[in-house]
Amino acid sequence: MRNREEGWQHAKLSGHKNEALVMERLETDPEFSAELARRTGLSPLKSISIGGLYEGSVPSVLGDKTKSKTDLLITDVNGRSAKISIKKSSGGQVYLIGVDRFVGAMEAHYKKIPQQVKRSLGLLFSSATDIGDILSREDIQALNSSKVNQYQKRKNRLVWTTLLHYDPSLAAATIRWFTENIGDIANLCFSRGLAKSEEHWADFVWYINLLNENNSDELFSIPEISEKCESQGLNIISPGSRMGGTTIQLPFGFLQWHQSKMQFHHGLDKLRHLQ
Repeated sequence: MRNREEGWQHAKLSGHKNEALVMERLETDPEFSAELARRTGLSPLKSISIGGLYEGSVPSVLGDKTKSKTDLLITDVNGRSAKISIKKSSGGQVYLIGVDRFVGAMEAHYKKIPQQVKRSLGLLFSSATDIGDILSREDIQALNSSKVNQYQKRKNRLVWTTLLHYDPSLAAATIRWFTENIGDIANLCFSRGLAKSEEHWADFVWYINLLNENNSDELFSIPEISEKCESQGLNIISPGSRMGGTTIQLPFGFLQWHQSKMQFHHGLDKLRHLQ
């Protein structure tokens, strides 16, 4: 049985293998290639490449380097192209990012984040400097079970029930902000990431697995995912119920704490329900 680190390594390696198999089939199976062209609104394909325009690092909106969200670039005979993010599994991590970089990315791509929301994200995802002081308060210690208290201290974060007790206005502002900006958040996670240039942003997410692990083959337009998240997010975005609320449920998946960062998860079943 793999430990967590071995599991991530396996997922990464098998993901690259799956991408190579997809490219091989596109190059050798005319019907498969023609069907993908049709589904993406393109004419017959002329070129196919793994990793989009660049397989290495690309310029980021923060002035450094980042990885493109595009795994596959296809171009048709008329010069039109589609950039595709490939998902081998029906669920898992879609984006992992620290609070400061998330705020920088959202503000560079879209608009400013309110100070209240920055504060709550810091408390929920370990970047605030006064978390220890908050957790040491008697009213906070009495709020949750000893298991939850130990979890918060170990992870240096607040769970939702603690945030709600500490400052209800922060909790309300956070849910409101996620609801009002969920389309942009989905776009960031699936399409843009930190990449600065539009040429590195994915247009589609393709759930396909040629490793015989499952038989998925479903293609979603990322702009449509964003639009559907905006229209359906109001009744979906909410804190999780376990351990005092360690996650935030989203229309396309959920957000959780992982190694003091914001780990966004995707879910094929949730995307299906958006359609």
